[in-house]
Amino acid sequence: MENIVITITRQIGSGGYDLAKAISEEFGFKLIDRELVVHAAKILKTDVAYLDKKEEKTSSLLEKILSVFSIGTPEIGSLAGSFYPTDAEIFEVQKTVLESFAQNHDIVALGRASFFVFKDHPKHLSVFLKADLDYRVKNVAKEFNMDEKEALELVNKTDKNRNEYIKKMTDINRFDLRNYSIVIDMSYVNFDLAKNFIFSVINDKFFKNGGAQ
Repeated sequence: MENIVITITRQIGSGGYDLAKAISEEFGFKLIDRELVVHAAKILKTDVAYLDKKEEKTSSLLEKILSVFSIGTPEIGSLAGSFYPTDAEIFEVQKTVLESFAQNHDIVALGRASFFVFKDHPKHLSVFLKADLDYRVKNVAKEFNMDEKEALELVNKTDKNRNEYIKKMTDINRFDLRNYSIVIDMSYVNFDLAKNFIFSVINDKFFKNGGAQ
């Protein structure tokens, strides 16, 4: 029997982590967020800090150069003590880790192109959270204790990085709403209403008649 997979794709400041955590706690699903990075780092034999910095971002030119030199060449040898994996290598390993978790648990996965990884999974519900820019800037400023100018810069930078990463890794525009089962604009819907709606959908889709379909 296939396990249930809920994927949450989000714009920064729209409450994606809070929703994923609420689903995990309500249904006992395994929340896949930070743990994915730790597992991927072990497989890739690289630093967790390096993957943290790379989260949903495409490589800079310097990182691409370091990736080549860390492997070493007969003429130059290795210039780094640890492996700097490419974007494609990171993506493939994280994809494998996500699939492994889904084989053993009902999961709720946050970001990292999980909507694409599980697009053909028979028990997958994909959710996309969006919100107005002002709403997101205020949330980010509060969460990270920064002023709204800094928050705006972070929001714009994160949006750009995530959009480029998803396009590069999947050749899909993450704002194509056909990729998702449910889309919610958190500027217009308070968190409890959105959370309870998603709970109801999960119950109806996977648990009606007393058990998972």
